[in-house]
Amino acid sequence: MPEGALNGIKVLDLSEDIAGSFCARLLADYGAEVLKLEPPGGASLRRMGPFFHDDPHLEKSLPFLVLNLNKKGATINLATNTGQAFFKELVQRVEVIVESYTPGHLASLGLSYSELQKLNPSLVMTSITPFGQDGPYSQYQGEEIVSYAMGMIMSISGVQGREPLKHGGFQAQYEGGLFGAGATTMALFQQQATGQGQQVDVSITECVASTMMATQTMYPFMGGTAIRRKPAGSSFGHPMPCSDGWIIVQTGGGAEWEDIAGLFQAQELLEPRFADRTQRARNGEALDQVVVESIKDRSKWDLFPEAAKARILFGVVQTPLELTRCPQLESRNFYREIEHPVVGKVRVPAVLCNLSLTPYQLLMPSPTLGQHNAEIYVQGLGYSQQDLCRLRQLNVI
Repeated sequence: MPEGALNGIKVLDLSEDIAGSFCARLLADYGAEVLKLEPPGGASLRRMGPFFHDDPHLEKSLPFLVLNLNKKGATINLATNTGQAFFKELVQRVEVIVESYTPGHLASLGLSYSELQKLNPSLVMTSITPFGQDGPYSQYQGEEIVSYAMGMIMSISGVQGREPLKHGGFQAQYEGGLFGAGATTMALFQQQATGQGQQVDVSITECVASTMMATQTMYPFMGGTAIRRKPAGSSFGHPMPCSDGWIIVQTGGGAEWEDIAGLFQAQELLEPRFADRTQRARNGEALDQVVVESIKDRSKWDLFPEAAKARILFGVVQTPLELTRCPQLESRNFYREIEHPVVGKVRVPAVLCNLSLTPYQLLMPSPTLGQHNAEIYVQGLGYSQQDLCRLRQLNVI
């Protein structure tokens, strides 16, 4: 079995949210040895649904299960002096810490980066928060919808004249985790070259805002025109219903207008009011009516390959169930089966990128609460089993 690209790197994951957990999981997926450190009552992510078979159990949170693959797990109470002492022992044995506490929280416990770096000068600490470690908003609470709004992407989502919209899911959180993992590996490169550590400061809101810089949305600052939300009734670029679901189609991709008219089997589309690009923009609502009428009794799965052959930009709106059966994802072995001690066998979205020399490996399920306490504290730090029991009674672990 080949070693991972980050083989030999040891990581402490203190995060209780999506972004930090995802960051640490990416490091674990590609070879790092990651230890998830949770409060004795469990990370807050364990209380986040949906749950396996709708059972609100600490070991059945599906977000926790997916975001903590390939990690070991132990418990520690950083609010206690003994817990802080144990943590400092662990810090001296690792290369990276990932954390997502409110800026200043660890410092209030005597565990700031500057204090920890005295124990481990090469330490990299990646801090992922809604607004970053400093600035006027740094102490503000954040959540997915807050980052979406503050990062500007919400302002261009939806239809003109209506309220701004947010996409479903937790894309801002995943962006924060992805940026965090990338920045951590860059800091590790510096660490390996010079022996020096550093703190990596990741603002989730800035991660969202940075994606806007790659589009027209930021061009006004450079003398350009700002992108605007689509007007109501505009042609294409929005979901349209078929007999078995929804599709989305757009001009471009190398297809001629005659190809698009052929796909929809609507001769009306060859009329000048639609075929001429300038007139088409003025007749968007009528165009949509023609297209919707032409596809209402057709299957999206029949249209999809036909559109691909005609080089038309075309997408099928896949449901969650359809995504789990997606032939493209199946062909790339995107899903893997893991056996969890409480949940049992379950398929999880696993492979997030492919490396030819050091491929992704699914080595272990997410840890149960405190699963590796004995390994970490007894075998690793040299305490006795009796010490472990006493520490548990004192709520240290």
